[in-house]
Amino acid sequence: MKRILLRTLVIAVLTVNLLAWLVGHYSDVDIGPAFRVALIFGILFIAAIFTGAAMMVGALDKETRDQDPD
Repeated sequence: MKRILLRTLVIAVLTVNLLAWLVGHYSDVDIGPAFRVALIFGILFIAAIFTGAAMMVGALDKETRDQDPD
């Protein structure tokens, strides 16, 4: 999970900064650093939630059903 979140952090930082630069270059809108950090953390938290959910579903797939409950 650490690797996935680290990759997500790096990709989010690069993507958000690239998009902010493109918006600033092609329009008069300047995206502030605080908003960029909020976007990056938002992407990171969403990835953490989905990664955790996928890991829990994967763990449930590995469980076997007990045929005799007694």
